[in-house]
Amino acid sequence: MKKMKNKQMSVNTALWILRISQFCRMFLPALAIIVLIYTGKGITVGDFFLIQGIFRLAAFLLEIPSGYLSDRFSRRHVLLFGAIIHALGFAVIALAHGFWQIVLGEALLGIATALFSGTLEAYTYDLLKRNKTQNHFLKEMGSVSTWGSAASFIATIIGPEIYKITGNNGDLLIWISALFASFQFILCLVLPELTEIIRKKQKNKSAFMDVIGITYNTMKNTKLRTLILFPSLFAAFTVVIFWMLQPVMELSNIPVYLFGIYIGLNQFSRILASKYAYKVCNLLGEIKTSMLSILALSIGIVMSFIALHTSSMPIVYIAIGIMTLVPALHKLNDLQYNTLIHDDIDSKERGTVLSTRAMIATLFGSAMLSGTKYVYDTYGAEITMLILLFATVLLVALLKQVKRHICC
Repeated sequence: MKKMKNKQMSVNTALWILRISQFCRMFLPALAIIVLIYTGKGITVGDFFLIQGIFRLAAFLLEIPSGYLSDRFSRRHVLLFGAIIHALGFAVIALAHGFWQIVLGEALLGIATALFSGTLEAYTYDLLKRNKTQNHFLKEMGSVSTWGSAASFIATIIGPEIYKITGNNGDLLIWISALFASFQFILCLVLPELTEIIRKKQKNKSAFMDVIGITYNTMKNTKLRTLILFPSLFAAFTVVIFWMLQPVMELSNIPVYLFGIYIGLNQFSRILASKYAYKVCNLLGEIKTSMLSILALSIGIVMSFIALHTSSMPIVYIAIGIMTLVPALHKLNDLQYNTLIHDDIDSKERGTVLSTRAMIATLFGSAMLSGTKYVYDTYGAEITMLILLFATVLLVALLKQVKRHICC
């Protein structure tokens, strides 16, 4: 009994460390005005979308290798390395000027994102398995995500104020993120190792072929493939909408000091989406939740047209406010579908499978952001959002496939 109690306390302590480390990772005071900061470093708005695409490409290339490393050797060590690269990426951006220097910093952040994406969830799920509470994964992972969203909310509120007080010193905001990433490294140092889920070397099979085999079997599985594709495409839509917020606000003549309020509203809505994801899914079921998410996504896109075409500033403020809420839905979406994926995979392959899922999401996001750069530069914000609206039909088609594999 005493041994079980100590084990339970160890799990609870580790969960709190994960929550606080996620807070440090997501404390990004530059986020609300990052387009302004980057254009001040010598790039265009179109370049910004391309850079975000490159960020996701870097993450894409490291997704599966990082997941396999966490399965084969240590989830904790992958998280530690991710924290180091995260801090280094911010340091490079703070010192950068011009397209290629910013690309280098963003590429490092992309690598750090890959190191965290599948491994953090795999670590959390297998940590819960230690005391047989993995059925609480959606709630506990939602809690970890809530702390991250809370950090983003606080940072985006105070970031523009620091920017204004310090005479538009965007580099200071980026250095603050580097500092918090360093705190995250210290926290990850005290996390317990999960030695019980280490994947053994496969006989007569190289590490490369082992990775290929897990990834191939994952995407060959019709149910897993469908559960991966829908949330990945949905997340790509929300990423484009999120990064379109700042250009649309600028074109709608919203004062810069309000950017932080709107991005803060977005981050606060992410807190709610993370915290109540399990309640919403339990109440409505996966299919109804996803249908409402697609509807909300479409409404958010329509709001961008209203903001760009009305001369009434109160209506502009309301339209942008609604548009601001939509990207948060990907938090709910990710949590609900990743929970379904966890139920169908083995612990010793968990990191690799989740990294495969993250790789697909990153690929979709990178492709859509790179395409957005071309469309925005050539045709402007309105055509960009119009194409995005028509493309939501792809989500509807994918949801029909999801419905075949899960109960409502």
